[in-house]
Order: sequence, then structure tokens, then C-alpha cells
Amino acid sequence: MNKNIFAVDIGGSKLLCGILTSDGSILKTWRAEYAPGYTPDMLFDLIKQGYEALKTKNCYACGVAIPGLCDVSTGTWTYSPFSGIENVPVCDMLKSMTGLPSYADNDVNISALAEKYFGVCQNSLDFLWITVSNGIGGGLFLDGKLYRGAGLMAGEIGHVIVEDNNGRACVCGSRGCLEAMASGASLSAIYQERTGKVLSTKELSELAEDNDEQALKLFNEAGYYIGKAAAHAVNILGLDTVVLGGGVVQSFHLLENGAKQALDKYVFKRANPNVKLLRSSLGKHAALLGCAALVLEQENI
Repeated sequence: MNKNIFAVDIGGSKLLCGILTSDGSILKTWRAEYAPGYTPDMLFDLIKQGYEALKTKNCYACGVAIPGLCDVSTGTWTYSPFSGIENVPVCDMLKSMTGLPSYADNDVNISALAEKYFGVCQNSLDFLWITVSNGIGGGLFLDGKLYRGAGLMAGEIGHVIVEDNNGRACVCGSRGCLEAMASGASLSAIYQERTGKVLSTKELSELAEDNDEQALKLFNEAGYYIGKAAAHAVNILGLDTVVLGGGVVQSFHLLENGAKQALDKYVFKRANPNVKLLRSSLGKHAALLGCAALVLEQENI
């Protein structure tokens, strides 16, 4: 029997709440947008508004997607570099608000979880999900289970160094990280550095669709860096699939050739002969669906 789940996807500039069923159906959603500089109190005021607007449906539990590091065992939002938010007891606050059991994880991890439960990886035991959005993150499935690592924070592929010679500065303090070379924010910044023009990632993708040489080159380079980082993960972990999700992956076809070139170059093919590169089937609701999948995982439903 299906059970309803209250799902909360906290993004960098938007909050999306929803009522989902345990089979992955989205019954209702509620959205709010906010500017940089938001605080936990402001976020939870918005979450309360979303819950009040949606709770005409009885819910069994809550799931929340965190845009940063999360301690799954305690339900704590540990740290987000772009907002500076740290050590927020998200699950305790949600439980106090709703009276429901509440679970939290990094948004990328639970997007990977959603792909396993509801998407193109239902038949894959070992895969890497990569979110390409304002930042870049990764989620790992190994032997059929979400792998969080010794510190519960595995999968930070955005901070794999992919460019040694001309690496751009990254928010983490290193240079040449995948996030600094291929994220949505970085694509806009690199384009501005090369042309002097300030364009959003969406505007850049539209330029590339119109065969603008600089924009096409930028997406191809970004795809190549993504494929390079993914190839190293494939070689180490023996993955059979790499799935790309996130806002920038609406332009998957612009990234695809570069990513495939890098995978072809860097993957050890004798050990990994049939690696697939796929686009997520979950679209803009991957993290929201991941909240439902997280509840299913934690409750063993």
C-alpha cells in the first residue's frame, strides 16, 4: 500500500516541497524562491508555509535534501560552503514542526537514490550519479547500496582535480577542481573571462544551440572534464554506469561528446568494457523524488 511522504528539496536559490507517494508519484508541490544570504530560520519559516499548504494529505514521514554536507546518522546539516550554513539539526526541527519521523541527506546522494528506486538505474548495482548545477557533486551506488563512506560524505567528485596546468580557483581552496572547471557557475565565469560578456548558463546553452563557437567549445570542455573525473571513479570502483543530472544537464547533448571522449581516453577498458553514460530520467524533480527514496531506505519499506 502506498504511503505519503512530505519531501523538502532545499536548493541554492529555491525551496521545493512536495507530497509524494512511496511509488514515486508526485501528488502536489509548493515552491518558494530566495536570494543568497538566507538563514536557517528563514528556510524553516518557508518550509512551514509549504507544509501548511500541502498537508491536506496525511503523511507517514519526512525526507529533506540538503545542499551540502549532511550527517545522516544525526540528521544534521553539517556545512554548505556557498551559504556558510553549518551544524543545523534539520531532522529535529522538521520532526518538531510536523510530528513525523524525519530523514536528511546530501541532495546529490538522494538524487542517486531516486535514480535507483525510480529511474534509469533500477537494474544497475554499481553506478555514479553526477549532479551538474551551480556546483558539482556525486553519489555512489556500490553493490546495490548507496555508499556514504567512512565519514558519511563520500562522492565529492566536484573536488577531484581535473586541470593541473590552468586550473581555476575553487571555493574549497584548491585549483582545477571539476566544480571550478565545469559547473554552471563556472561556465558563466569562464565565458565572461574569454569574451567579456556576462551570460547565464541557460543563455550559454541557447548560444551553443545556435552554433556559437565559443559556447560550443565551453560545453565540450566541460563535458570532457566531467568524463575525465568519472573515468577515474570507474577505474577505481568498477562502475557500469555514469548518470548525469542537475540543471546544466538539460543541455546533456552539448556535454555528451566531450564526456564520451574523456571516458574513452581514461577508462581502463579491459577491466570496464561496457561503461554507459546516461542522462537522468528524473528531470528537475530528482532530489524531491530522492526524499521519498530516502524515507523508503531508512524505514525499510
